[in-house]
Amino acid sequence: MDDLEGQIRAKREAAARARRLSLAIAQEEDRRRVLAFAAKLDAEANELERRMKSAPPSQRVTQTQMQVQQQQQSDDDNPVTKKP
Repeated sequence: MDDLEGQIRAKREAAARARRLSLAIAQEEDRRRVLAFAAKLDAEANELERRMKSAPPSQRVTQTQMQVQQQQQSDDDNPVTKKP
């Protein structure tokens, strides 16, 4: 589902960019067209969100990331710097 969340986020961001762009457009017809495109992107994101929420729990995937810290080798354990 992470991919679906990414698609939703991308559509929402593109819609926001289109709305910002519309502020700089002088021609009213062109501005309306850009705003309609933004509304379409929002509607698509809403539909994806609805599908994601209605998916059975077995199809939802949650990923957990863990950051592993490695210990630095001491000079006694390092074969490169270990003295014979």
